[in-house]
Amino acid sequence: MSFFRYEGRKNKTWGMSQMHLSRKPMKAMEGLLFFKPLGTGGGTGYSIWPDFGVYGLLAVWENYEQALNWRKSDFYKTFEAKSKENYTIFMSPISSRGSWSGFSNWETSDQKESTPLICVITRATIRKRFMFKFWSMVPGSSAAHDVADGLIFSKGIGEVPLLEQATFTIWENTQSMINFAYKSFHAEAVQITRKRNGFNEEMFTRLKPFLAVGSWNGINPLERYGINSTL
Repeated sequence: MSFFRYEGRKNKTWGMSQMHLSRKPMKAMEGLLFFKPLGTGGGTGYSIWPDFGVYGLLAVWENYEQALNWRKSDFYKTFEAKSKENYTIFMSPISSRGSWSGFSNWETSDQKESTPLICVITRATIRKRFMFKFWSMVPGSSAAHDVADGLIFSKGIGEVPLLEQATFTIWENTQSMINFAYKSFHAEAVQITRKRNGFNEEMFTRLKPFLAVGSWNGINPLERYGINSTL
């Protein structure tokens, strides 16, 4: 998962253009299994207001070497040159349910955990008939993000404003994630939406971070937790 922060109208416009223009060169990369160019929301969680200065790229690769090749590629270096700041988290999936645009081929690992940290990608396609109800619950869910114990990093991401929504979060440990996912207002909002069949497609994927390169808000948020920061 990569995030890019842009400054200035020209660079922000370029970042937005990559929501479309990055698809062809990314699909030509060897070993790419799944890819999504992503817009982001303001704040830490879901937001009705987009953040036109921050964009993301989610890529799933056949192996670590191919992921490294992408990070070191000339294509990625173009993103680096255009952005004020960029941050890439390398992860191994440990569990997943559901799908994203039909993709569910996460090859989960049963290797011994080297860190208590856990990353989570949650995403859903919201049915149009439920859109207004869902977004009426968003302020409470976002407020829960802001005070969640153990939350290290959080950003709302998505493909289509209002309808195709996701979040990427990093937690200090699994229990902190569980407390938020199943015991907070966020959990209540998700339960209401599911009960009323408001989601068309869902995915919930847990991953373990093992490398984090670059910076976000001037720091590498995972470095102090012992996550390697050198390619």
